Amino acid sequence: MTSEILYESPNHKFIYIGKDVDRPDYIIDTNQYLLIHDEVATIIDPGGIEMFSSVSSAFAGEVRMSNVKFIFSSHQDPDVVSALALWLSITDSKIIIDRIWSAFISHYGAKPNNMIMVEDGGMKFNMTKDYAFDIIPAHYLHSPGQLNLYDPISKILFTGDIGAALIPKEDLKGKRRPNVFVQDFDNHTKYMEFFHKRFMPSNEPKKIWIDRVSKLDVEMIVPQHGLIFKGKDMVGKFLNWFNNLNLGIYSK
Repeated sequence: MTSEILYESPNHKFIYIGKDVDRPDYIIDTNQYLLIHDEVATIIDPGGIEMFSSVSSAFAGEVRMSNVKFIFSSHQDPDVVSALALWLSITDSKIIIDRIWSAFISHYGAKPNNMIMVEDGGMKFNMTKDYAFDIIPAHYLHSPGQLNLYDPISKILFTGDIGAALIPKEDLKGKRRPNVFVQDFDNHTKYMEFFHKRFMPSNEPKKIWIDRVSKLDVEMIVPQHGLIFKGKDMVGKFLNWFNNLNLGIYSK
């Protein structure tokens, strides 16, 4: 798998892992992230059960599993969080999830005593005594209970399925180290358009989300699939493209 340190300071780190070129063709490619502050860690969208071995091995090189205290799940889909029971078996962590999915993720091994249920309006979450990240609602984009995470130190916005791109595996083959960041935005849109139009039902929640995140100081947008939008120029290009995209339509 490919890993990349997206931000690092003496007490704060944001790490990406993904682009598994060895995954079976029938498995969708996912991005997993690790947020560490003062040695306390949050795993962001831990991934599917089939990815657990490789993802846990990669993260174990960055942090002690005993220091993983939280697992943030943007929504309920199996590619996002079906490995939860395995993560709970090796960490003493609580899962952060939108309240409407609390009963659903019990099928992945979660129990009420290890859930932090987020209300519809989002919240500021204290990961440590002196550090908090923002949990931002992104409902209906595409899940009716999707959550985003904004790290005010690195200025990284994790957007779940917003900004997701379905990049064919053959485009990664033959590359010793697949690229992590969007280089050519106009070319990249062909990987995003179908997903956003097909899986996001309405323009109204999109505009609410854009209005909210446009007020944040964002240096990087990191989605759950595809490539990362790095730098204010690339972030602006994505927000403009998304704003002008007509959702809730599909024609084959």
